[in-house]
Amino acid sequence: MTRFMTSSLCAAVCVASLLVPAPQASAQEFTLRIGSVAPKGTPWSALVNREKKRIQAESGGRIKVKTYLGGKLGSEGSLVRRCQKGQVGGIAVSNGAIGAAAPELYATELPYLFDSFKQSDKALDASVELVREILKGKGFVFHMWGENGFRHFASKHKIFKKPGDLSGMKMRAQPAKPHVDMYKALGASAATIAVGEVTSSLANDVVTGYDNTLLYAYATQWHKEVKYVTKSAHIYQAAVVTWCKPWFDTLPEDLQKIVLGVKPTDVKKGRAAVRAMNKRLVKEYGKSGIEVYEPSAAEKAAFKKATSGVHDKFLSGASPKGKELYNLLKANR
Repeated sequence: MTRFMTSSLCAAVCVASLLVPAPQASAQEFTLRIGSVAPKGTPWSALVNREKKRIQAESGGRIKVKTYLGGKLGSEGSLVRRCQKGQVGGIAVSNGAIGAAAPELYATELPYLFDSFKQSDKALDASVELVREILKGKGFVFHMWGENGFRHFASKHKIFKKPGDLSGMKMRAQPAKPHVDMYKALGASAATIAVGEVTSSLANDVVTGYDNTLLYAYATQWHKEVKYVTKSAHIYQAAVVTWCKPWFDTLPEDLQKIVLGVKPTDVKKGRAAVRAMNKRLVKEYGKSGIEVYEPSAAEKAAFKKATSGVHDKFLSGASPKGKELYNLLKANR
């Protein structure tokens, strides 16, 4: 082979090597751990699992999602704190729980703020951008609204037909200021007990009643320890699915967009699934020997009046953003 041919061959090989793409490093993968106290087999767990499937599919497997339901990663309060520290990637908790880190959201937890689902839906949907701004400053990235629903009183001893009926009663309260303030306004003793300890506390008379939604109390079996439920609908409780900012900030922009992807129909579907259970649950409570009482409009009005000071107490200590959220909710309900 001539020197010219050898040189030509080498040149051709060099050019060809430039045309062959270099091996690409595999796209970086991330793990999203989502924690919630929502029990398995409930509409709440179904919502979390829908998001899990969507994110894994849309990310082409670049985000591996692991869900920890039923309080496996701790109480709601613990989940909120761990989220802020970046120890988990996302949480699905009640507004009452996230209010410990973002007290402005206690505006959504005030007694008798909403009289119907129509009011709560309209107001909360109008508040998304403000809530997103509030949570961002606390270490959270708002994703979507969920729902616990309207909370009702439950007791081992009696129906509550008037505010005075709660005077002196030992009631489990969610560890959230508006809930504790509400019980104080009604003259009840409020014990802030974690969800995992409520059943034993009822059985041992540490408390003799609680308030929560029909569905949550049924899913956790709290209802087995009571004989009476008053459908007071005193607090509408939203829930929030939020990503934890320390984890979220590690994602590239394309994956951030996927994680944040949500349609209005997704929120509606989540709410509808929770609400669809209520009529059936009233029958199930009856089968369990529980008396379910529906207060009259006048009786509800008396409870609303008795707890109105909780709104004033919130506003007296609220930040400017908290007051802004409260006014926005009232204006849009």
